[in-house]
Amino acid sequence: MKLEPREILLKEIMIDPFNPRFTITKTLDQQTLINEMLQSKESKELLNSMKEDIKWVNRIVLQEISTHEKYDKFGNLKDNYNYIVVEGNTRISCLKSGLINDYSENTIIPVLLASKEDSEDIDSFRKQIRITQGIANVTVVKEWSQVAKAKHLNSLYNDIIEDKRPQDVYKQISTELGINLKEVRELIIRYKIFSKIAEISDPIADENWGYLEAFDKNNLIRKLIGMSSETMEFVQNDEEYFDEILSDIPNLIKHALNQGLNSKNFRDIIIEISKNNSTSEEFNNIIIDILDENTETSFVSIKNNMKIKSDKENWEADLNNIFDKISNFPSLSDWALDLNHILIKIDDKLKKHIGIINSDE
Repeated sequence: MKLEPREILLKEIMIDPFNPRFTITKTLDQQTLINEMLQSKESKELLNSMKEDIKWVNRIVLQEISTHEKYDKFGNLKDNYNYIVVEGNTRISCLKSGLINDYSENTIIPVLLASKEDSEDIDSFRKQIRITQGIANVTVVKEWSQVAKAKHLNSLYNDIIEDKRPQDVYKQISTELGINLKEVRELIIRYKIFSKIAEISDPIADENWGYLEAFDKNNLIRKLIGMSSETMEFVQNDEEYFDEILSDIPNLIKHALNQGLNSKNFRDIIIEISKNNSTSEEFNNIIIDILDENTETSFVSIKNNMKIKSDKENWEADLNNIFDKISNFPSLSDWALDLNHILIKIDDKLKKHIGIINSDE
């Protein structure tokens, strides 16, 4: 992919309706998208700043509309626009708002136009577009929500996965974008759960994204909702309990909110339920009881019956888990050397803590 400076009429530029930031909105209507873009506090602050002064240090990035991966879905918009935004939808929305003096649809603005290299095929070009968006909006703190970031990481994951191991793909994305491997893995898995719920039930609101942590934290819970521990995808299965559990998750979150539970409380209770109900049928039955106001089972009753562990007990359990994990590390694998630097860091940290503990004796 190459980026070339151009000057283009504002009326030729289209907001991208398939941009990851639009996690729920499903519309091609440009004015609706512009109005939505300008609702957030950050967007309003940007608009006020642009009213005062516009500097083109960081240029908006466009691509020709014909190169967009959803080109066939644009309908009449194909006739109205020549370019679509890669990076800078909020700035374009501000410019098209009609609220900035001296800027109208007939204003020419400086941009960077992303286009294919001569030796590049269209699929490779589109992957580079997604990587560019990821670096701009996932790696740094910008106006994309956590859901939008997760959606974009999942798109990158789908670009790469083919016959690879999920862990190898997480590592590749982490390296390409320069972000933490654990964060990449968690966001992608959580987005798969988020999108599966949206397919069969009410979508989870962006502000409740954190509550999904309860379902992506361990293999047992992922198994209970129908997710493969190997592929991290939902398995094809006739078992009705999987869909029943997933479709009830939005209501479970509403119940938690009504009872004043934060996402951590909710996560701890869901984990506790999974320990005592290790089949999907049992797990589903407890969920049904919680949602049924005529039963005595509730988040509050479960929380009150949970054993509250001391810090010592929590650390002891965590350290035992770490020991078990490290004990099974495949030291003879051909890729083990790639992780040796992490083992050395762990070893150094352990020596430091052991030294501090022993110095107090």
